[in-house]
Amino acid sequence: MTIKINSAEQLFATKIVVSEDSDFPYWKNDLINWMVDYSNEQPTNIRSNYGGYQSPDDFYLEESFTPYLNRISEHIVSTIEEYAKDTILDHEKVRLCNMWFNLNYKNCYNVTHTHPGCLLAGVLWIQMPDQTPIKFEDPLSYCSSEITLNANRNYTPKEGQMCLFPAWIPHRVDINETDTTRISLSFNLINS
Repeated sequence: MTIKINSAEQLFATKIVVSEDSDFPYWKNDLINWMVDYSNEQPTNIRSNYGGYQSPDDFYLEESFTPYLNRISEHIVSTIEEYAKDTILDHEKVRLCNMWFNLNYKNCYNVTHTHPGCLLAGVLWIQMPDQTPIKFEDPLSYCSSEITLNANRNYTPKEGQMCLFPAWIPHRVDINETDTTRISLSFNLINS
């Protein structure tokens, strides 16, 4: 018997897109100061965060946030356009659903979670004092754990980078072990 084995293929790849704002260093500190001031005046939401501060998901409607929202919106739109390439997604029908920011102080983190009811989730990394990655989990790993070697994929972000990914992918960020606050801004997109 002669058996020919063809090359293995991967099914159902999941697309993520990472983009970077090269002007981010010029307005990063002003944005951080705005977020810290806001967090001192508004109570935290408790969602995916363990400790730390998580803003309300409509904070971006504050008039004083408008200059930052304009820059972030431009970054989001560009990244959506790239994400839509080679998909059936109509980037002109994708719209922002909500946005919030996370301040993870020492020993704080975000637990594994998804974003139900949304099309895409996104994160803009603002201050990264360590190399702690965002960890994505394969949702199929729960039913294929005996044949899958590594069901998790890590992405180590840089400040000023944005990542878009399907909102149904479980993800988390581990403990901030530094004395410097880790800051990110997250958002959800829906198809209108």
